[in-house]
Amino acid sequence: MRVLAPTLCRMIWIVITLLVLPAGIMAQVAGDFDQEYKFSKEELTQMLAPIALYPDALTAQILMASTYPLEVVEAERWRGQNLHLEGKDLDDALLDMNWDPSVKSLCHFPDILKSMSDKLDQTRKLGDAFLGQEEEVLATVQELRGKAIEQGNLSTTTEQKVIVEDEIVKIEPANPQFIYVPVYDPFYVYGPWWYPAYPPYYWYYPSGFYGGVSIGFSSGIYFGFNTFSWTWFDWPYYRVYIDTNRTRSFHRHYDRRDEIRYVWRHNPQHRKGVAYRDLRTSERFSVRTPRVSSPSDLERRGYPGGRIEQPKVRSLQPRSQRGERQVPSQAPQIRQIPATRPPASVIRREGVTPPRVQSGSDILQRPVQRDNPFRGVGEGSFERRAGERGAISNRSNVMRQQTDGSLGGQLKQRPGGDPRGDVRGGDSRRER
Repeated sequence: MRVLAPTLCRMIWIVITLLVLPAGIMAQVAGDFDQEYKFSKEELTQMLAPIALYPDALTAQILMASTYPLEVVEAERWRGQNLHLEGKDLDDALLDMNWDPSVKSLCHFPDILKSMSDKLDQTRKLGDAFLGQEEEVLATVQELRGKAIEQGNLSTTTEQKVIVEDEIVKIEPANPQFIYVPVYDPFYVYGPWWYPAYPPYYWYYPSGFYGGVSIGFSSGIYFGFNTFSWTWFDWPYYRVYIDTNRTRSFHRHYDRRDEIRYVWRHNPQHRKGVAYRDLRTSERFSVRTPRVSSPSDLERRGYPGGRIEQPKVRSLQPRSQRGERQVPSQAPQIRQIPATRPPASVIRREGVTPPRVQSGSDILQRPVQRDNPFRGVGEGSFERRAGERGAISNRSNVMRQQTDGSLGGQLKQRPGGDPRGDVRGGDSRRER
């Protein structure tokens, strides 16, 4: 008994573990799926290192465009086939493209657009981080810029202006009409990399660039007056602002609500079906399309939609047994009455009910019923015929009794030729 007790306890614990473990695992999986996924500080630093030192407007455009990865791929392929377009010719061609303004703006920077398209996994992570953790993303950009300043690798030059106000670092082009893209190695420009398990992302660089500690610049890209600066950061509040009036040269606005909205909001329509990273983000930016009702069974069988009319076919079930209300048809049904009908007195006198002349419509609409012992019970015609048969039977019995002499009564017929008489047996009933 002492040997069996520990074994029995172990078996009980094994059974309990097998019963409880699946439920716990399922609850954990459901909870993780419902929770919003957040990138860690190391991951944010890793993905933002290649673009943190770009001018503010260009950084904002990259962040916004990364939320539309499919349009980035489409724009890069289109741009590769139209490299000869520049300046106003490029803007005119972009008017016919149904892309987000941020994606269209990057068509002026083919190297950046190609990097985002080739490194699509990095681009998508960047967009997911910006959608779910916008404040943390912009705070990480400021942290990286501060480290570059500490290393002496970020300062004002002939290509750009670096403005520091209340520990906020802004980067603006020295000439708003000419934009220079900084080129640098993110592994060295910020000093010794402090997250060895999360090395910074690398993008492609323009031809002729060699990695090093210092920052270089690509060839200047010409923009019209205020065309490039249609977006900017509100750093104290970590928000992105846009001015859609400055995008008219390359983007047509089909929705007037876009013209009065200054705080940037993600447009799920330009996502074009690309899934979001987690359930919370998907519910937040889900597009609620108008509900299209599926065709009903009657519509699939050939009846029109909307108001469904009842077919003009009489039910096979007797009216006395139908509990639901009958819906009248559009055209009233006229019951045809025979032209010649013998008087009721003649019918009662003869004791035989002649068949009623029926029209073709009555024959078609007459319900088909199976014979059963209770067929016709409760109907007027059935009760009338039953009474007539009873009267005829009584009259036959009386006549038979008079012939045999077994009954000395008489059959008195009521006025009007009603065959239903009163049987009088002797003086058993006194006439009043």
